[in-house]
Amino acid sequence: MRKILGTIFLSLLCCGTSGAKAERGSYDFIVPDSGSFTAAIQAANQRPDTQRRYRIFIRAGKHRSEGDGTPMKVTADGKEITVPSPITTLTAPNTSICGEGMELSLIESVPQHEGIGITSTLFVKEADSTYIQGIELWSNYKADPKAFANRSVALRERSCRGNILTDVSLLSNQDTYYTNAGGTTYLEGCKVQGTVDFICGGGTVYFNRCDIVVRAREGKGDVICAPSTETGLPYGYVFNRCRILGAEEQSGKFLLGRPWHNAPRAVFLHTEMLLTPHPGGWTEMHGTLPRLFAEYGSTDSNGKAIDTEKRRTQYRNREGVLTAVSHPATLTPEEAAQYSTDNVFPGWHPERSAAQVMPPAVRKSGRTLSWDDIPEAFLYAVCRDGIVVDFTTEPRYRIPRTDAKDSRYTIRCANQRGGLGPHSNEVH
Repeated sequence: MRKILGTIFLSLLCCGTSGAKAERGSYDFIVPDSGSFTAAIQAANQRPDTQRRYRIFIRAGKHRSEGDGTPMKVTADGKEITVPSPITTLTAPNTSICGEGMELSLIESVPQHEGIGITSTLFVKEADSTYIQGIELWSNYKADPKAFANRSVALRERSCRGNILTDVSLLSNQDTYYTNAGGTTYLEGCKVQGTVDFICGGGTVYFNRCDIVVRAREGKGDVICAPSTETGLPYGYVFNRCRILGAEEQSGKFLLGRPWHNAPRAVFLHTEMLLTPHPGGWTEMHGTLPRLFAEYGSTDSNGKAIDTEKRRTQYRNREGVLTAVSHPATLTPEEAAQYSTDNVFPGWHPERSAAQVMPPAVRKSGRTLSWDDIPEAFLYAVCRDGIVVDFTTEPRYRIPRTDAKDSRYTIRCANQRGGLGPHSNEVH
């Protein structure tokens, strides 16, 4: 996970000045021990007290999301048919979905019919304060890695306030991440991969130090985002200190974005473009004019400033008339400075909730592991050879006699949302 400077300090400062003892507890549902991924989400939805945080843990491995199975109408071969929905929908607020890492805890769906509204590995619907960490959501359309022109959503959000994603991978081709229309989401240290409009939709969405990965697409250029920012919102998509990387064949060909509906806004700030976009940067869509498409401080793979002189500033409107937009394609330093999380999310500090709890130094004596208690930890995850095997709320653990003698152990601390921080020192 890419570390965010200062977040740990802010978290400890917040805990240290409150005087309140941090909550200790256990995960409410563990996948697959307690059941499937879909069963975990259903349990979260059905719990009677949604004011209390419900924490789901996803063990390392690939887990199939079959979807809710409710009847859904689709068009196949020109005919309307009814099929079971492949979408797993979270509707309850204050839910955490946490795994062992985006490369370890994988949730895969395999939709058989394409469409932005009928495919979501996870659909977070009006579920405020959802927290997701350490997993990959993959929408694997028909298990076909070359299904470039098919819309298949890994994560969709709608009307959620205060969602946080950290160390999360979203993987598909077209329409990978259908964003939070009517809501607010903060992403930190995440990875979003796709081909066409693979970040699309509405809401205020802040990508902090994320990897944006453009995938190979058989001779055609990718488009990163298609915002549909609601009219009146001062911010839309904010990409802050992110990296753009991916298929080398896309260098000089892919585009940063195109305007979908409403009053689209997208800015790229201090972006490290390991792949260089098409010189025009942006393109058109359906006659919608962007309210603001701009960047500041873009650099190439050598740290050199990227030439933005040819960035597009004219778009055809719905009547086909070429129209100049009101803002240049580059921000001034003063304008760029306005895109802090404090300005974008007044009164909300998501980077504090996303902060990780640093691990203690672990000691081993015989078959007993011990460490100094960390007040901020919700629980401790005991890892054997890098994989979580058990949990405890006490600063000690007795190694089972059945474990191999050459096993290596570490400890990870969970923050109050349930997200696991880095590994401690290794003992064996």
